[in-house]
Order: sequence, then C-alpha cells, then structure tokens
Amino acid sequence: MVVDFHCHSDHSDGTDPVTIVVEKAHEKAISVLSITDHDTLSGQKAAAELSSKMGIAYVKGVEIGCDFHETLDILGYGMVSTEDSIEKHLEQIRLKRNLRNTRILYKLRSLGIDITDEELESSFPGESLGRPHIASLIVKKGYADSIEQAFSRFIGREGRAYVEKEKLSIKAAIELILSAEGIPVLAHPLSMTLDRDQTIEMVRTMKSYGLKGIEVFYKTYDMETRNDLLEISKELDLLATGGSDYHGEHKKNLELGVEIPDNFVCSFLESLPTHDSFDDQDL
Repeated sequence: MVVDFHCHSDHSDGTDPVTIVVEKAHEKAISVLSITDHDTLSGQKAAAELSSKMGIAYVKGVEIGCDFHETLDILGYGMVSTEDSIEKHLEQIRLKRNLRNTRILYKLRSLGIDITDEELESSFPGESLGRPHIASLIVKKGYADSIEQAFSRFIGREGRAYVEKEKLSIKAAIELILSAEGIPVLAHPLSMTLDRDQTIEMVRTMKSYGLKGIEVFYKTYDMETRNDLLEISKELDLLATGGSDYHGEHKKNLELGVEIPDNFVCSFLESLPTHDSFDDQDL
C-alpha cells in the first residue's frame, strides 16, 4: 500500500502549502496521509478536510524535536483530546524557535550578512520560520551558492552562525503526545547515529516512557536497513511505520509516498484513537 506518514508543508519547514501536499498525494495514489509539521498542528484541519474530499484517509500528525546529542525526533499521530493543551505546549516550542532565528540573524549580521528579522518574516509570510528559510535568503542575497553551502558555512552545526535549538526532553515529548491520546513514534532511527545495540537500548528506554512505534519504512533507507529495523520493532513489540520526510524544494530529491505492506499499515491505523473512522473502502 502506498502511504505517507511523514511529510511537511509550509506550516513548518516544507515549501508546499497543505493544499499542494494533498494534491500531490492524490496524484501519487497515496491511500493514507499524515502531514507531520514540526511543532504545530495548525495545518491539520485543512489537510484532513481536503484529503477527505480527494478520497485519502488522513491521520493527524506532528513532529517534535528532542534534546539529544544527535537528531532525535518523535512523531505524534491521531491526537484527539486536550488538543488546546498540546497546541499551547507546541506554541512555546515555536516561540523558542523564533528566538533562535533572531540569534542566528544577529550572528549573521556580525559576519557581514545583512538579513533582518523583518526581512525574514516579509519574505515568507504566514510560514513557520526556521533555518531553511534563513538559508534561502542567504542564497538569494548572494552570500552562498546553494542551500547546502549556506548550512555548511554559516547556519549548520559547524557553521559560524550556528545556534543550538532548545528542545524538549525525549520523555517530555512522548508524554506530551500521550497526553492528547496520540501515538508516539521514533522518526528516522538512524539519525541518532547509534550502533545496533545502542539503538535497541535507546528505543527500549523510550518504550519505557511510552513510545509506541518506530519508523521502519523511511523512504531513503535501503531494504537491509528496513529489515533490520523491522526486526528491532518486532523484538520490542513496537508498531512499524514509515514515510518520505518530504519537504518540497528544501529536499528536492524526495517525493511523497512510500510503499508499506498492508498488514503494517492496518496495525498502525488500528492503534489510533480514531481507528473506527477507517474501513476497507478508505484503504
């Protein structure tokens, strides 16, 4: 079954509006979709309504970055209760991200790269701003030849204007999703850059916090990696999900959609608090 449980719109660091993401999903015959924007649920209602009109089953989603020495993100699915509460927590995360943007721009100006907060906001009206938007302006104004160069020279981890992102603890992110009756899933496990034994131990620890699944069928993972992650998910009795991590122009080589065996898709959907909204005709 072709699905996508991990993609981004311009409500966070993707470049496509929600309408375009859903339309592209329809064009690719995606059966089930979840837009998992970083730290916000703001595009979920529109995504669900448009998906329904186009015959696509929709799962509410979010992605939350966690405090870890490498990249560790937790995906949340199907949140149904205390949504106002989770959105308030996410708003605080977004406020911290905006402060980070201001600090990055201050560092860039000290390096002679003249970009103001006002210019950043006016260049991307209505978007949830982050480093990809800053990188785009760096390129547009001729300070770098590409997005990749803007990151490597200036705002990436080794860049001269890098500012660390303030994040939730892993436990807090999982508990926040659980507080809204959502399903927490570890995104792209290899991004933790741990060996297999370390990965199992880390995932086991997260399961003790309430983790329910891991992203096995991540689009860029080869079959050997997927099979290994599938074994880990079975060993720890966790759901196996997957997605493309589509970002539009910010990840030009990635397209929406990933093929996942039907039984894994059904197991995931049945675990959701809204699973009774799915039936055979949805899939």
